[in-house]
Amino acid sequence: MRRAVASCWVVLSLLSPWSARAAEPVESAGARAFKRLGALVGTWEGTFSNGKVHHVTYRLSAVNSVLVETWALGPERESLTLYHLDGDTLVADHYCPQGNTPRLELAKRADGDSLSFVFRDGTNLKVKGKSHQHAFWVRLDGPDAFARGETYVENGSTPPQLAKAGPGEAVTYRRVATP
Repeated sequence: MRRAVASCWVVLSLLSPWSARAAEPVESAGARAFKRLGALVGTWEGTFSNGKVHHVTYRLSAVNSVLVETWALGPERESLTLYHLDGDTLVADHYCPQGNTPRLELAKRADGDSLSFVFRDGTNLKVKGKSHQHAFWVRLDGPDAFARGETYVENGSTPPQLAKAGPGEAVTYRRVATP
């Protein structure tokens, strides 16, 4: 009888919803942010403060493990940012038309509804007279709008110069209707 009761208890605990939840892996902040950014898949239009209109497209690649962001800044001038996980950390590799590639990562602290990315490292950042992306944030404003701001700094900037660098002007993007 005791064996039957013990067996029933084991079976019931395995079927319990609390047991199933305990066995589920905890999703990292980076993975949650990557899923949120996945809502951007599609084509978007934004207008810089000088009135210049540009387009940004997002698509998933590599079995949905990379979000590819493509900026069409003009004829034959585009940049790419590839979002992907490095372990639990969400990383953004920015391929700039200036020929450099800063790597940024999701900031550890929360900024409300915004996802903030901070400088991690990069390549080709020593070229004098050029600048590179040092930080950016994205705020999802529903299914058809998002805002983004970027901070660029001159290559070779000193820590005090970096501390003075302000966030760039935010641009709001609207989803372009697909035919």
